[in-house]
Amino acid sequence: MDTISLFALLLSFSAGFSILNHHTLRVPVTIGVLVFSLLTSLLVMILNPLIPAYDLQALPRSVLGAINLPAALLNGALSLLLFAGAMQVNVGHLRAKLASVMALSVLGTVLAVAFLAIAAWSVFPLLGHTVPFAWCIVLGAILAPTDPVSVVGMLKRLGLPGPLQAVFAGESLFNDGVGVVIFGVTIGLATGHSQGVTASGIALSFCREALGGGFLGALTGWIAL
Repeated sequence: MDTISLFALLLSFSAGFSILNHHTLRVPVTIGVLVFSLLTSLLVMILNPLIPAYDLQALPRSVLGAINLPAALLNGALSLLLFAGAMQVNVGHLRAKLASVMALSVLGTVLAVAFLAIAAWSVFPLLGHTVPFAWCIVLGAILAPTDPVSVVGMLKRLGLPGPLQAVFAGESLFNDGVGVVIFGVTIGLATGHSQGVTASGIALSFCREALGGGFLGALTGWIAL
């Protein structure tokens, strides 16, 4: 399957699941699409042994085997999610609450990573697994950033004031850059490649990911307008 066919297939499934969610579950569209995607996957797994003449899992396996999932998710899906979330944010409210947003996105994400890492480090031994604390921090860095699209969608449904929506939505947009920096540092520590990890390197990585990405987006957006 070529790239255009795969993209068309994903768009068709997304549109179909969105319509089903609108007429049945009526939850935020991102959550509804996820639920129907999981149900469809389970249905394929259940039906596959019942129809021995056809391998229903052959196409998903071939697609997943042909693409680079880390690159596709980080450079493709995440970019689209952040763009969709940013399009729903009131820039005036965000500018007025920028100090709160930056404090929450940096300090809040660091605290969330720490709490998740401590919780994972405490729970894994109870399950019979001894996991180094560095890998627990990596897991916390993966789980800590929130999904901006679902956050903005839920805030609008709740009818919260615009400035308060901007704080939540802005934090959910900027925390990805912080999470990427923490992940990049801790994955080096966990794998033993930490010789080049310094305070200046961490600060430079944060500026490149969080601040540089925002500047580049603002510049290209201004050019497009």
